[in-house]
Amino acid sequence: MQLERPRHILVPVDFSELSALALQYADALGRCSGARITVLHASAFEAPPYFTQGQVEELRARLRAAQRQAERDLREFVRKALGPDTAMPAIRVVEGRPAETILRTAQEIGSDLIVMGTHGRSGWNRLMLGSVTERVLRETSIPVLTVRGDMRTPERPLAIRNILCPVNDTPVARRALRQAAEMAHCLDATLTLLHVDEGSSRDRIADLCAWVPNEQRQKCRIREITRRGEAAREIIAQAREEGCDLLVIGAQHRRFFDSTVIGSTTVRVVRHAPCPVLTVVEGEPVPIAAETSGIQRESS
Repeated sequence: MQLERPRHILVPVDFSELSALALQYADALGRCSGARITVLHASAFEAPPYFTQGQVEELRARLRAAQRQAERDLREFVRKALGPDTAMPAIRVVEGRPAETILRTAQEIGSDLIVMGTHGRSGWNRLMLGSVTERVLRETSIPVLTVRGDMRTPERPLAIRNILCPVNDTPVARRALRQAAEMAHCLDATLTLLHVDEGSSRDRIADLCAWVPNEQRQKCRIREITRRGEAAREIIAQAREEGCDLLVIGAQHRRFFDSTVIGSTTVRVVRHAPCPVLTVVEGEPVPIAAETSGIQRESS
């Protein structure tokens, strides 16, 4: 099984503490894998429909000046989040709606991993994440690492030592495992494979560790849950019991009328797991429908 190592990580930020935390996770992964990091800030500009062309152009001129200031602010934000000794990653300040801009920028720069903070909505049976996160997951085929704000505190240093990867006998689960195995190897972390038996007719996996590359098997310890129940609940329970630092899960895009959706198990895990979740998606995502605006600044 070929290992998958990220080469270019995209980190969308909104100057919040949550996006600072996401940036720290991206930096940890970038350090061990040698990946480039691009930090993106996007904000939408929509002039009121009753404005004249001259008023719109005046507003755009002000916006350009504001974006230059936003670039300076973004550099300062990155320095505070990562520390003064960290090399400054590439910086992009783009005018556009956040979800569309994230998706388009990931395509433009050839990103193979997106790391972002998410404000999941409350309630176990609610299947929607924050709107930006939900759209990015739905419309990309790039792995997405989501970080919630309640996972770390400033007093608790970031460390990824225990990675949990729930699997079933599907191609996307094997792809997720490739990603998890590479991260475990890269971060010198323990990889725990988990199979939940939901009482279906699907054959159980006889030897989970056989899926792991030879050089990784010494790090692999198996925890199989055989009790019946919802997969999401069992995965989250196992994550809490194990004290996992990162959860890697595969997700299949499913067509639903004119768009695609991520399975409810994955959505629930992303929203309720006690650690960041890397979602490895497979299947054809929905094309980006709208164009972002043309004002963009980038520096590195």
